[in-house]
Amino acid sequence: MKKISICSCLSFLFLTFFTFSVRAQTFHTIIFTDTQDESIGQAAQASHDNYSLDFLTTIETSIGTSYNSALPIDKKAYECNKTNLLSTLNNLTCTDKDIVVFIYIGHGSRGVNDWSNFPQMCFALPQGEMFRNGEDFYPLENVRDLIMKKNPHFCLVVGDCCNSVSPTLSTKPPVNYAFATEPDIIRKKGEENIKELFLSKSGSVILTASVKGQYGWCITKGASLGMFLEKNLNEVFQDIKDGKASYSNWEDLLSTVKNNTYLFSTKRELVDIVDGKPVRYTQTPYYEIKLSNDSVDRKPKGDVEAKDLRQALAQVADDRNLDDATRIRKSREVKAKYFEGNECLVKVVGKDRKTVILSTSIDKYLLRLSTETDLANLTILEQIKNDKGKVIFLKIHEIYVESEEE
Repeated sequence: MKKISICSCLSFLFLTFFTFSVRAQTFHTIIFTDTQDESIGQAAQASHDNYSLDFLTTIETSIGTSYNSALPIDKKAYECNKTNLLSTLNNLTCTDKDIVVFIYIGHGSRGVNDWSNFPQMCFALPQGEMFRNGEDFYPLENVRDLIMKKNPHFCLVVGDCCNSVSPTLSTKPPVNYAFATEPDIIRKKGEENIKELFLSKSGSVILTASVKGQYGWCITKGASLGMFLEKNLNEVFQDIKDGKASYSNWEDLLSTVKNNTYLFSTKRELVDIVDGKPVRYTQTPYYEIKLSNDSVDRKPKGDVEAKDLRQALAQVADDRNLDDATRIRKSREVKAKYFEGNECLVKVVGKDRKTVILSTSIDKYLLRLSTETDLANLTILEQIKNDKGKVIFLKIHEIYVESEEE
């Protein structure tokens, strides 16, 4: 028998504990967006940006004291295909403390006698291929079931797509499964409400843009392009974020989204001519909730290694989990790893993601981050690198969490 020294055992236990602590309580985001389709590509891209920069960032910021964020999986255009979807879901690893959010934005449909109340998602074909035989479709409900096989604490699945009937689409088998210049602030009440929704119960929530037989619509006129469902889902979360609304459970929240989306659709000119007669359409989202009362441990996530520049900058700003000395140390590490000298120009934009409210050097910005309070998260909207791979320009949007109730 091979002997193992006490030192080796301690090293192994330390590494095992460190690996577990880094992986524990992770927030996973997966977005598939059909931006290559000419009919909805522009709206799909707009909704993708809104989901990413508003909806997901609000959730991430609210649960950020307890959760680390995995690198987002973001597939668009021809990368939004069924092969990548199944590979992504197969490779997903979760603990029973993790949260997974999956969003699909694109076309959807259903077979005449489909088993699921939810649609099949329509994925991109190989570039240049036009023929569809239905094999590029995949059931949204199967995504929920595949994620739940990974045993996360909570998963939210959103299908922002049509649920209309296509007579030629075959049924797929189920898974064998048992602003402007104002600071962007999440009110304390809103932060606690989002934590309650995502952390207090275990299980899954699945939402799609329309009930069986309906289309899912996008806004095709005006500056605010995007999907009907995304608009109304984001507005509900914005009300939570602003402390204007609170939801004790997912049923209350999603019934509001359902009703708001339906009413929004009735006010749009959704009319088509069928057999020479006008047909008016509406859109009513559909959802299912399967939750138990198991809650997750909400202990602070502590000091872990950042996976990218955004997370690294967010840690420099993190006064809720890290002390001043750690934040200052991290600012120096970020400067050395991602930047060269003081060449980088940083522009901070307001809630509209356009209006510049601060323009400064990277040194001054890192100093500001390391001494700022209540800055809970940020998103990088644009970055430019030089030929050495060092960042020379950043456009950033910041999100604050209110420290006390006003």
